[in-house]
This record gives sequence, C-alpha cells and structure tokens, in this order.
Amino acid sequence: MVTAMKPDASATRARIVVAARDEFSVHGLAGARVDRIAAAAKASKERLYAYFGDKEALFRAVVEDGFARFIDEVPFAVDDLGGYAAREYLHLAAHPEEHRLLLWTQLQGGMATSGTDDIHSVIAERHRAMADAQRDGLISDAFTVEDLITMMFGITSAWMTAPSMHCEPADDAEIQRRASKIEAAVRRLCAP
Repeated sequence: MVTAMKPDASATRARIVVAARDEFSVHGLAGARVDRIAAAAKASKERLYAYFGDKEALFRAVVEDGFARFIDEVPFAVDDLGGYAAREYLHLAAHPEEHRLLLWTQLQGGMATSGTDDIHSVIAERHRAMADAQRDGLISDAFTVEDLITMMFGITSAWMTAPSMHCEPADDAEIQRRASKIEAAVRRLCAP
C-alpha cells in the first residue's frame, strides 16, 4: 500500500512539502516561487534544492504525497463505487488544495501519471478490480473502465469546478447532501 510521507521523515523536508502544497495549490507550477516556499517552510532555498533538485520535482513530490494520502484515507470498494465517489468528494471538500493541485497538474500536462511504482500499482489494481466486476456483471460494461473512472471523477468534482451562482462556501449539511447525490449518481452510472 502507498503511504503518505512518514512523520519520521526530516522535519525540514516535511515543512517544505506542506509549504509547497500551499504555494502550488494557489499559483500552480509556473506561478509558484521557490523563495516563498522556502520562507514559509522556514528553510533555505539550498535545502529545498538539496531535497528535491528543482521546482518541477518538488511539484511532482507534492502531487504524489497528496495522492498517497488520498489512497490511505479514502478506501476503494469496487462493490460500492457510489460510496467510494462520495468519500472521494468528502475528502476533496475537506482538502480543497488537493483538488486545485489536480487541476494544476492537468494544466501542466498530466504530471500525476508520472507517480511512483506504488501509485501505478494501486491504480492498476483498481482498474483490474473494475474490469473483473464488469466481466462478472457487477458493474456496467457500457463504458470502458477508463471512461467510468473519468466520469466518476467528473461527478465527484462537479461542485468544485462548475460555475455556480452560489458564492458562499458550502456548510457541512450541504456537503453531506452533495455527497449523497454523488453516491446516487455514480450508483446509477455503474449499475449493470
């Protein structure tokens, strides 16, 4: 299983990742500034470069760390893809910076696909589980697994990316209501 950065990792390295997550989620790779990351992490730019090499490698490390934490915190269940999608939404609603990082990653050309072997293994395992469920008639085979995953993520992230007339952040009750709607929509999408 993929795991997020361990607490026993260098405290400085961990502070750099947290500061970089904040900086990249607001400014993306191109707009982020290493000097702001270093200052927020209370670390030198030299230490940052020693740990990560360059800004792009730091961006990749932040995305991979976020994905690893997501895998650890959001249990995947091929027999409950609606519930999985709802949990995914709740996680992203609680960590909007992670959703913004995913969007920035796509704008950068999909660097998230360059993750570690562990991440690729988890993704491949989930794809296989869904393909097996399709073959066994447990979920719809009207779409490819890749199409289902893409549409599920679209449903999950719709309230975070679609233009809205509502300017106020959603309260807990609204977030739960949305999670319930996401669960129902994905269940319908995936029904055999």
